[in-house]
Amino acid sequence: MPPKKGAGNRRGAARREEILDSAVELFATRGYRGAGILELAERVGISHVGVLHHFGTKEDLLREVVATRDHLQANVLEHIDGKGLDALAFIGESAQPFIEPALLTRLTTVLLAENLDPDGPLHEYFDLRQKTARSLLANEIRRAQDRGDVRAEVDPDLKAAEILALIIGVQIQWLLNPDLIDADRLFASYVGTLIDDLKQPPTGGRKRRPRG
Repeated sequence: MPPKKGAGNRRGAARREEILDSAVELFATRGYRGAGILELAERVGISHVGVLHHFGTKEDLLREVVATRDHLQANVLEHIDGKGLDALAFIGESAQPFIEPALLTRLTTVLLAENLDPDGPLHEYFDLRQKTARSLLANEIRRAQDRGDVRAEVDPDLKAAEILALIIGVQIQWLLNPDLIDADRLFASYVGTLIDDLKQPPTGGRKRRPRG
């Protein structure tokens, strides 16, 4: 009896997901440069030609791997976009949306280190992602300044870079020692102090940020 229509597509999609999952593990452990298609093929029980059939090239596979993380990050950005100071409060309420699964955090850390040079295949990707995150955070601070919730003299771009550095630093520390680092408490402590610092002084009125 011939297979039902669509069965081949479902099997192909399942195999593709299996390859992606194994590639995440392999790249997180060995990095992109240290991971080979042959080893990946052995992990999923197919030939290297089979792997390339699904993804074309090793670099195409790499970009599919990082797209997995992009999906998670898009959900995070959706939560904070347009919320002003409440966006920072959201970060402080729970670190969970910002702390990825340990495997993805390790993957990101390893790949970022491999792509610090401009000729790295993901250099522009990581540069753009960090610029986007800094821009989003800075814009939320500006919105809060326009509402009078944040002191006018605060530099939004500088503060955004500081916040992102904290997020990345917590992720790395948590990855190195998850039993010692309580990410939720660390985030809550930092963000609580940050919001107190950003807010208008009680006797300072609610001045709006001057527009240039």
